[in-house]
Amino acid sequence: MLIKKNRIPIKQIILMGFFPSFFKILIYKFMGYKIGKNVSIGLGSVLIGKNVLIGDNTKIGFLTIIRAEKIRIDRFVKIGSFVFMDTESIEIGDDTRINEQVIIAGIKTPESMFKIGKRAIIMEYSFLNPTKPLVIGDDTGIGGHCLLFTHGSWLSQLDGFPVTFAPITLGNNVWLPWRVFIMPGVNVGNNVVIGANSLVNKSLPANCLAAGSPAKIISESYPPEISFDERNRIFESIINDFIDYIRHNGFESSREVTNEITSKIIVQKDNNNHIIMFSSNGNVATSDFNDNLLVLDDSSLDTEKYLDRYGSVVNLQKKERIGSSKIGEEFLSFLSRYGIRFNRLD
Repeated sequence: MLIKKNRIPIKQIILMGFFPSFFKILIYKFMGYKIGKNVSIGLGSVLIGKNVLIGDNTKIGFLTIIRAEKIRIDRFVKIGSFVFMDTESIEIGDDTRINEQVIIAGIKTPESMFKIGKRAIIMEYSFLNPTKPLVIGDDTGIGGHCLLFTHGSWLSQLDGFPVTFAPITLGNNVWLPWRVFIMPGVNVGNNVVIGANSLVNKSLPANCLAAGSPAKIISESYPPEISFDERNRIFESIINDFIDYIRHNGFESSREVTNEITSKIIVQKDNNNHIIMFSSNGNVATSDFNDNLLVLDDSSLDTEKYLDRYGSVVNLQKKERIGSSKIGEEFLSFLSRYGIRFNRLD
C-alpha cells in the first residue's frame, strides 16, 4: 500500500496522551496549535492536525482522539470520554456538546468534512460518517444511537448494486431522538423533528414533523404556534420546577412577586446568597447580591445595557446572554432541559 492508514494513533497516545493537561497544552502551543484560556484535555486524549484552534473554556474528556488536517473547536465546547473523530476537517461551534463514545469517522476523501454549529449536541453511542461533507446547524440535537452516513457501498457497482456517496445537511433547530438513521444525500430543513427509530432516505422541508421507516411527513406546519398566555404558563411551570430542583439539592429558595411584570427568586445556602430577577420591561434596580442573574422578556430591550448592574443577563425573546455568574450558569443549564438556549454576546 502506498498510503499508510493508522486507525488508532498509538504512537501519539503513548508519547503525548498521558501527560497532564497543562503540560500537553504547552507542547501543543509549541507545535503551533492555537489554544485558548481555561482549556482542559483529558488523560490519554490527543489532538492531531496541521491547523488547530481550540477556543476558551473547552473541555475534552478521557481517551478522546481528534484527528484532522484542520481542527477548529470554538468556546465552551464539551467533548466527552472515548470519543473518536477522524476526518479531513472538523469545525465545532460555541457551547456544543459531544457526549461519550461518539464516533465521527469513515472513508476519507478530499471533501471529507464534519461541521456542527453552536449550542448543538450529539449524544452517546452515535456514529457519524463524514466521507462527504456532513453539516449540522445551530441548536440541532442528535440523540443516542443515531447513524448518519454520507456513503453507502459494499457490493460491486459493476454488477449493478447501488453505491452512493453524497453529503448530508441538517438545518438549524433539528431534533433527531434516539436511533434515527440518515441516508446519504439527505437535506433536512430548519425546525424539523424526526421520530425515534426512523429511517430518513429522502430530504425533508423546513417546519415539519416526520417519522417512520422510511420517514414520512406527519405535519407540515410544525411546531404549532402557542399563545402569549400559554407561553407564560409554560415558563411559570419551568420556574416552579427549578425551585423544586434547587431545594432538592440542599438550597433554601423563596420567590417574591413584586408586580405583574417583575419577580425574583432568592437562593441561599451556607450564608451564600444568590438572586434571579425576572422583568418584562427592564425596570429593575441593581441587585443587592453579588451573585445574580437578570432574566429579561422583551425583544425591544438592549441585553448588554444591564451588565453593569448584573453579573449575568439573558433575554428570553431575543435568545441572548451576556456575562456569567454561578446562579446564572445553574439556571441556564436547567433551562436547556426544556430546549431553551441562548446566543452568547461576549
